[in-house]
Amino acid sequence: MEFLNLSLIFAAGWLVYRRPQRERLAFGLLVASAVLTVLLFSFATRTSLLPGMNY
Repeated sequence: MEFLNLSLIFAAGWLVYRRPQRERLAFGLLVASAVLTVLLFSFATRTSLLPGMNY
């Protein structure tokens, strides 16, 4: 799943660099990446014994 996040961020950067008129799509990809990151973090820390901070 981390590779999917990296791919979404890379695709957004490529869109902004090569096709500036597609900035709205690139922003949507970044938002999707941020939501995916939050979901993965919440699923990973839901069943852990210690909180998801520095121990």
